[in-house]
Amino acid sequence: MADTAKHGLGDIVDIRCRFCRLNLDASVSALGPDGSIMKVQCRTCKHFQDFKAPVPVEDQRAALLKKVMKIAERHTRGSSDRSGPAIKTTGILSAEVVARALWEEATVDANPLKSKIYDQHRVFLVDDLITCKGKGLGVVREVDDQSILVLFREGFERLPQGQPRDE
Repeated sequence: MADTAKHGLGDIVDIRCRFCRLNLDASVSALGPDGSIMKVQCRTCKHFQDFKAPVPVEDQRAALLKKVMKIAERHTRGSSDRSGPAIKTTGILSAEVVARALWEEATVDANPLKSKIYDQHRVFLVDDLITCKGKGLGVVREVDDQSILVLFREGFERLPQGQPRDE
């Protein structure tokens, strides 16, 4: 079922963690009667799970590209021409689809609890994760003295920053 090499309990092996969704190291926690690996414990998240061999990076990229293309197709179906997905007919992605894909990539490992609450009086840095009341979760992409360019789920938005407070 699993690995052809003989392993013992507690040995470190490479796995595809279903909780972390990454290729990581794990400790062997259960062996089958034939000595194959049955259960492992991820050394990062500490979850016990069935053994699954690591996925090659090329396969991960191909799966991610397939997912992005599926999202793009779903978003381009709602266009006014109704002639089918623009991605297949023209080969060009719309700005909204590209922005959405960029937002998903930028926030894949983001923890909303660690984001900064947007306030026009605060100063932000590039790659800061912010939460805006009207727009939701966003990532700061550009910063200048008076404004920031933030990537939200709907697209890019320029917001003021560092404004003086009215006392």
